[in-house]
This record gives sequence, C-alpha cells and structure tokens, in this order.
Amino acid sequence: MDIISIEEMNHIYWLGRYSERVYTTIREYFKGRDIMIEQPAFYITYCKNFTIPNCYKSSSDFLHQYAFDENNPDSIISNLNYAYDNAILLRQTLGTETLSYMELAVNQLKNSKNSPAALLELQKVLDHILAFWACIDDEIDSEQIRSVIKIGRHLERINLYLRLRKSKDFMMKPFHMLVARLRKGYVEYDKNELDRLGMNITGNTIDYLDGVKTSESIIKEKYRCII
Repeated sequence: MDIISIEEMNHIYWLGRYSERVYTTIREYFKGRDIMIEQPAFYITYCKNFTIPNCYKSSSDFLHQYAFDENNPDSIISNLNYAYDNAILLRQTLGTETLSYMELAVNQLKNSKNSPAALLELQKVLDHILAFWACIDDEIDSEQIRSVIKIGRHLERINLYLRLRKSKDFMMKPFHMLVARLRKGYVEYDKNELDRLGMNITGNTIDYLDGVKTSESIIKEKYRCII
C-alpha cells in the first residue's frame, strides 16, 4: 500500500466526490430543463431535492445562475471549481495529461456562460469529465489512489440519488461498487453504517432521509475536511 498523508487522502477523496457531483448534477440539470418547459416552477422542487437554497427569481434565472454563477456555492461551476482546486493540489499525483481534462472541463463551462448553444457546451463538460476519469485509470499506477477517487464517486452518486428519490435499481450498482472498493481497506469506514445503508436501499421501502444521513456517516471523520 502506498504511503499517502491524510491531507492528500482528503484531496483524493473529495476530487472523486466533486467530479461526480458535477457529472450527475449536469445530467439532472438536462432533465430538469426539459421538465421546466411545461412546468416552470419545477426548479423549486429541484432545489428541494438537492437540499440547496432556492435563491432564484424564476426558472430562467435558475437555469442560468445555477449553472454559471461562481458566487453561488451550490452552482455547477462552483462544484467544478472545487473539483479543480483539489486536482491542482494533486498535480504531481495525477500528472499533466490527466489534469488537463479537468482544466478543459472548467474552461468549457466558463466559456459556455453566454453561448447560444449552452446545452451542447455542457455536454462537452461531461465528455471532459469522462475523459478525466478514463485518464485516471490509464495513467495512475497506484490502485489505492484510483480506489479512493472511486470511493468518493460511488458514495456521492448514491447520496445524490437518495436526495433525488430514485428507485433502488439506480443505486444498487454504485452501492456494490462502493462496497468492493471499501473492502480493499484504503480508507477507514464504518461497517455498521455501510450495512445500514445497504439494508435501506435494498428494502421494500427506502427511507431516503435516513439514507442521506447514513451515506454521510460511512467514511471516517478525518476524511471529511473539504477544500
């Protein structure tokens, strides 16, 4: 096992979480945008599902500010900046080529703020994130680093799917992938909380609020200091 400091482990873990948060929220943003064509007030439900403040004046204000407002800590661009900040601190670990895809994602999103084809530009952001993840698998030799990034990703996806009240069919795959990575022993975790989450999402009725709370309790506290 590689010797990795707690500080570096934090950045690796949160790089996984933030990059997944951007990827999943952009995909849900696409769906929400379609719904808002017929239900303009759906952005209120969207904010409630993600448990973020509804600071928007209208659906059009939401669609623009939620994607591009760097002063909003819950916006897509802010979360992408959080991912990039962690990646920058891991420059030596990730390598230039891998980091370049995160830089491309940030630049793509910033440049699409006033684009008449914003949805197309956002799709390119998703493509850059996918390339970033692929490059991590291809360029980083350390299984520990790859696994911790994926632990962050899988846990974040489950957390977001619980907030969005998705069915267990959506959560089973990331949950099993999370369990497989955690069992490699690269980060400390609470097995009881992991089992509790598993029983919740595989049951006949999912307790979504408890699931969100449990998902945030699985990883030990020392890995929770975000940038």
